[in-house]
Amino acid sequence: MREPEFKVVDPRRRFLLWFVPPLAVFVAGLVVLLVSGHVTGPFRSVTVVRALFASKRDFFQDEQVKRILMARGYQVHVTPIGSRDLADKPDLDSYHFVFPSGHVANEHVKTRRAGKHVVPYRPFFTPVVLATFREYAEALKQAGVAKPHDSSEKPLYYNLDMAGLKELADVGKRWNELGLTNGNRVIVQSPDPCKAYSGATLVGFFATAFGDEPPQTVAAAEKLAREVKPYVDAQGQAGEDMAPKYFVPEGRTHAVIAVIYEHQYIAYQLRQKSIDSERVLLYPKKQHQSTPELISFTPEGDRIGELMMNDPDLRRRAVELGFHSLSWNGESADDFGTYISGRGLPTPPAGEAGRVQLPKAELFERMLDVVGECK
Repeated sequence: MREPEFKVVDPRRRFLLWFVPPLAVFVAGLVVLLVSGHVTGPFRSVTVVRALFASKRDFFQDEQVKRILMARGYQVHVTPIGSRDLADKPDLDSYHFVFPSGHVANEHVKTRRAGKHVVPYRPFFTPVVLATFREYAEALKQAGVAKPHDSSEKPLYYNLDMAGLKELADVGKRWNELGLTNGNRVIVQSPDPCKAYSGATLVGFFATAFGDEPPQTVAAAEKLAREVKPYVDAQGQAGEDMAPKYFVPEGRTHAVIAVIYEHQYIAYQLRQKSIDSERVLLYPKKQHQSTPELISFTPEGDRIGELMMNDPDLRRRAVELGFHSLSWNGESADDFGTYISGRGLPTPPAGEAGRVQLPKAELFERMLDVVGECK
């Protein structure tokens, strides 16, 4: 019999046999990443841009938006604040840009920045709407105040007569008198009109119930405001953004009719596995579209504004978050309707009716001061 043989294996060779294959994979992957430009992302210089935001801050707080901006070399530091507080903020000039929600705050900011760097951008718009639940919309329909926008079995959108809603409030109508079990009065709940643009818009909605012509003098603005004030006061203490309260499972106990932005509703529906047909929107016959302006104070702010207007990834994400995108000439693109209908959601009646004619900025501010006792 032959004696057993013993082989001596070089440990260095064994190590190379184990190490070389994964090393080759790593090197190949690294080459691909270098060619595509992804691997250098973490090592790029990132410009931090400080900004003040009103209700549209949810766009810049979206994780996908953050990633897109980071890939372009920017990180936006969000400071949330109400539109009117934003416009009056003492250290306004210390920010790269601001993003208030409406015309009044936009104009106030521009006035304060007179003679300085001011570049406005309008990347998208979203209507202010009244959100409710199906049984309440149907109760308003039976009362002759609301009408379904289409003939589907469960419409998501209704047209609302603000004059009719005002009449229900005038007589102190309660929901149980309209066939529901809720014994509360028929009221609309909104954020504080002194702080939030959506709350201020409710003042404009009720003002249309008293006539179509906006006041032209301070005296006329104050008179109209005193007439509108009881309908806003009926809700009691105003809160903050109403959307979080409306969209929670127990939303009916927080706000039967809540003033929100259309994009908040659309984004909510797009997140659902199937359409929530119990939550619906009321569109006043005189609609109001919030067209927020990104108002830049610096070259860094200009760059964010340009990206908002030009970057296809950011514009696509805006639509996915429920916004109607706008072109440089201010016209609405058709990507909104195409996208949401492709997701099984009917296109809302934004822009199909007349528009609320708000008074001039200084007169509307005076109305808000009277209605909300802001100052």
